[in-house]
Amino acid sequence: MTGAGEEAVVELRGLRAVRAPLTWGQQVIYRALQSRADRAHYDYNQRLSLPVPEGRALPDVIDAVRALVTAHESLRTVYRDGTADSAPYQEVAGEGRLTVRVLHGDDPAAALEALAATDFDLSREWGVRAAVLTGPGGPRHLALYLSHVAVDGWAAGLVVRQARALLADADSDAAAVPAGAAGAVPQPADLAVAERSAAGRTADRRADAYQRSLLLRAPRTMFPTAADPEKAFTDPGKALTTPGKVFTDPGQALTAPGKVPEWAHGEFRSGRLEAAAREVAARCRAGEETVYLAALGTLLARRAGLTRCVLKTIFANRIGAERQAMVAPLASDVLLCFDVGGPSFDDSVRAAHLAKLRGYARAQYDPARLERLVAEVGRERGEQLDLSVLHNDLGALAPPRDEGDGRPPPDPGTVATSFRWAEPFRLPSVKLYCDVRTSPRGERVLGIAADTRYLPRPDLRELFFRMEELVVTAAGERQGPGDQQNQQDPQDPQDPRDTDERLPVHVR
Repeated sequence: MTGAGEEAVVELRGLRAVRAPLTWGQQVIYRALQSRADRAHYDYNQRLSLPVPEGRALPDVIDAVRALVTAHESLRTVYRDGTADSAPYQEVAGEGRLTVRVLHGDDPAAALEALAATDFDLSREWGVRAAVLTGPGGPRHLALYLSHVAVDGWAAGLVVRQARALLADADSDAAAVPAGAAGAVPQPADLAVAERSAAGRTADRRADAYQRSLLLRAPRTMFPTAADPEKAFTDPGKALTTPGKVFTDPGQALTAPGKVPEWAHGEFRSGRLEAAAREVAARCRAGEETVYLAALGTLLARRAGLTRCVLKTIFANRIGAERQAMVAPLASDVLLCFDVGGPSFDDSVRAAHLAKLRGYARAQYDPARLERLVAEVGRERGEQLDLSVLHNDLGALAPPRDEGDGRPPPDPGTVATSFRWAEPFRLPSVKLYCDVRTSPRGERVLGIAADTRYLPRPDLRELFFRMEELVVTAAGERQGPGDQQNQQDPQDPQDPRDTDERLPVHVR
């Protein structure tokens, strides 16, 4: 339990104060937060907690918080809305006060729930809230609630590791200023300037050319039959709905006019799927995450009667030591369009892999410019483009495995296939969101949240089992000597399958 406590104040002064445009990564999150109709939408912000080592006093913990906020300007920044003549911008505070709650108890989850009880007022409030849980022996836990405009998932991991180092070695000069302090790596305000430099404009132009080419050939939507919601999977000739019948059980396939669209969220575990994905990935020289993405795209395309899919995936944009040390949101949506109508699923995996690598190379761009481009290409095509399927691989953000029981990570073969309905949430401008993550026990978990007007609940559930069937069947197929897995793409001078693609990060 966590009881009412006191407050401590972190005083800051003499630091750099600066005003700058929003970075491209900040724009993505800032616009998403503005699109939230209410708190029933997805909570993008980060909830972090870590134990305080024995022997540390409350001033030690407060000093650690001070060091973090001093080092990372994103944690002491406010954001101002633009006007008709100006874009939103950020203001970094050079001085100020941060109140830290001091609570009596040992329940970090309850403390984080209290910190997250209200939305951040981004125009007035820094993007960090903190609480220290204390007991008879002194501080026990540090809880941090961070705005997603201040951090992405990768940056949140940096904050945790740096806070842990500060708490473990409170007297060390080395721990006083974590890696990523001002002057050591670029801060968000510096990045905003770089993005508007000649080099940044060149990167944006290259991304524009790539995205335009993709949009011109992409399917208009992955849900062309949404006006007829009784239709469902038809491949391979098995319908999941009765023709002419609208789902009434569980009664959530359709939304009455004027009502908020209903979303459903399912989670799936399957050792068979995980083992098969590893085999297919090794054979195709791709990452396992690409196998899951290709399976999702393949099945959605088949459901829509298409041989090509279009979707977005999230890329960390953390290439290079400086970017890997930045505490700021850098992730961007990468547009993907690839063929899924080849003779084998391996062809879809390789196509998805190549599409990802090409997209990663053009992942630094102005999101406002992309929005204008989507509308422009839609007008050229004479139709409104629908880019509402979002994939997110959270593998790089896997939490440390709980080894308290001394057991090794589970063998995929021992993880039974299971499905459960989870708490639903909504994402603006998205009809289907799929993530792939690793549980604290080391199990692979697939999650899909969807607007049930476009993917009814029974279809959402069936999609998981179809993914398992597709990948397991592909893993068992023998590849002949004519297989193309080792042939170089004629359009690329260097085989992109030799490139490391494991640079994911999440949107939350």
